[in-house]
Amino acid sequence: MEMAEQSTGDIMEITASPTNEILRSDSADPIAQARALELRRRIQASGYMLIFALAITGAMGVIALMSADVVLSATLFAVAGIILLSYVGVNIAGPSRKTPMLVGALLLVLFFYLLLSGGVNNTGLMWAVMLVPGFINLYGYKWGTLTLAGVGGATGLILFYPDFPGLLAEYDTAHRARFIAVFGALTALTAILDSSRHQTQQMLHKLTAELENHASTDALTGLANRREAYRAIDEMERRNRELAGRYTVLIGDLDSFKAINDTYGHCFGDRILQDVAQTLQDNTRADDVVARWGGEEFLILLPNTDVQGGGILAEKLRHKVEALSAQYEEDVKISISFGVAEGGSNAKQGGQSQLLAEADSRLYRAKDSGRNQVITA
Repeated sequence: MEMAEQSTGDIMEITASPTNEILRSDSADPIAQARALELRRRIQASGYMLIFALAITGAMGVIALMSADVVLSATLFAVAGIILLSYVGVNIAGPSRKTPMLVGALLLVLFFYLLLSGGVNNTGLMWAVMLVPGFINLYGYKWGTLTLAGVGGATGLILFYPDFPGLLAEYDTAHRARFIAVFGALTALTAILDSSRHQTQQMLHKLTAELENHASTDALTGLANRREAYRAIDEMERRNRELAGRYTVLIGDLDSFKAINDTYGHCFGDRILQDVAQTLQDNTRADDVVARWGGEEFLILLPNTDVQGGGILAEKLRHKVEALSAQYEEDVKISISFGVAEGGSNAKQGGQSQLLAEADSRLYRAKDSGRNQVITA
């Protein structure tokens, strides 16, 4: 492991990095975003379940009242009131991981009450139909199916156990058997459909990640491409505005690379580009950004580094690239010139464009001064 100074008066360890880690903000974390979206979906499903339960329970209450069953009507209206308060509470409290659990518990209590009492004209069992898609949406196809299997088992025990305590409703045997069969079939079908949806989502996430990687990675060298380099500089500027920090940009260009291509062919030129890219990566820190800026140009973004420290690293990289010449059978001289510019709180106003223009101008001064050198001012 080699040492290089990247900040005035400080000695910093340069750790070899097998891959180039692009700086990312926590808010852009795709995993966190996916979890937030999934939580929001379940909160929405909870709200829909409560609205549906409120409508069915309210309708049962009205029917019971029209049938002069005052006790059942009052009970159902009271339950409807609890459901309404729950719905309001969910919207006031905002997103919470506890919401699906609380909503599921409320719906289970209501279901078993209707199962035992029979509801209006022994239609309480029919209310269970909404539990199947609801629980699958609330808990996903795995936990939802397990929960529904438990609900189905408990329901079968209540319906078929002789003289089950608390069972006031009268269901004939055919009615009970049909309900268990329909409940089981509906649970299986809904779980299969949701499993397919889940697999499709995973495939889409994977394809999206691959497309994003292709969009931000140079195909030849595996480095970040120009688009990703711009994004990384924007992110670095945002962070340094908040933390009053500084950073440095290196722009390097291989010397006389067109002549190498013309003499030895583009395949050999591509090999040199790959070897140089690997050398730059191996001699920078894990949080540095190494990008192919275009053609034979490379850009290196160094966080928490001043221009003097950037110049020291650029000299180190220049020697490393120059040493590559010895590994080829071809009689070729490999060298690179660097322009170095500092951004952040100590930089002049002008932002990204001025910073890159300064680094580029110093690069061309290095070229005009004889190549294979570093210019920092």
